[in-house]
Amino acid sequence: MSQDSEPLPGSSPTFTYERWRHGGWYVPEVRYPNGAIGCVSRNYPDHKWRIVCDRRPGDTTYRSRDAAAHAEYDLARAQHADLASANSPASVDNSFQ
Repeated sequence: MSQDSEPLPGSSPTFTYERWRHGGWYVPEVRYPNGAIGCVSRNYPDHKWRIVCDRRPGDTTYRSRDAAAHAEYDLARAQHADLASANSPASVDNSFQ
């Protein structure tokens, strides 16, 4: 998620989709801190939309491809924020010195 394409706080970009070979859809606007791109799919027995690489507990499903993409966008943004706060100088505990 580059700064150039970052939407205003509280908003999401317009998503585009590219076919994924396993029946899902890449979501190029979703980028994780490790460089991975977003991917959503409904290639499941119940045909409900999911975030393909969602490691959170539970089985979260979405009503539409767009809803899944928005949720994955929020998930990736949260990971970026967590990484930024973990790397912040304010988060370093120097109390032992």
